[in-house]
Amino acid sequence: MNDNKIEITNTKKSPKRLSPEQRKQQLLLDAIPVFANRGIGRAAHADVAQKSGVSVATAFNYFNTREELVDAVLDYVAAYYIDLAKSFHHKEEAVDNPARVLQDHAVAFIGCAHSEPDLVKIWLEWGASVRDDCWPKYLRFQEEVLDIIEPTIANGLQNGHMQSQLTARELAQILFGQAHPISLASFAPNPPTQNMMRFVQLGMQALLGIK
Repeated sequence: MNDNKIEITNTKKSPKRLSPEQRKQQLLLDAIPVFANRGIGRAAHADVAQKSGVSVATAFNYFNTREELVDAVLDYVAAYYIDLAKSFHHKEEAVDNPARVLQDHAVAFIGCAHSEPDLVKIWLEWGASVRDDCWPKYLRFQEEVLDIIEPTIANGLQNGHMQSQLTARELAQILFGQAHPISLASFAPNPPTQNMMRFVQLGMQALLGIK
């Protein structure tokens, strides 16, 4: 009789445990497509929990209330757009060639509809929601973006590359306002991207009096 025994070991790896910080980040990232598809007013902890494959209680453990969950998602969207703006306007070219910086920022912004469609969908809904739970936060976000763009326009007006009877702040507000319909157009079936780019560039040149 052969006394040799074959030991069978379980080679299946247990799922990697996430730290609290990693779990919260995972839940937040999974909340983005949920909010994009369900809408800011309808997305709930249960939807995010299902997307992440965790219990609803776990989702509530990291985001104690629905208001906290909504704030986290909107803060994430705002940070994305603010970082995008800073990547163009917080460099020397914003002083030397402000018109080019504004146009490059606009092109990158339009491209977000293809690279980050979920973030754009949330931003579009957020910008059209004048409810008390969303609107004040949106206005603060808008002011922060304007604070980034305004100095670039002011440089263009001061160095003679641009000409307008409006102030740099007013011009920045108009540009920001035009971003909403442009982004909406990006979600049309087969959007004419090149024509949109041309429209934006010519419109900016006319508005800013770019020479």
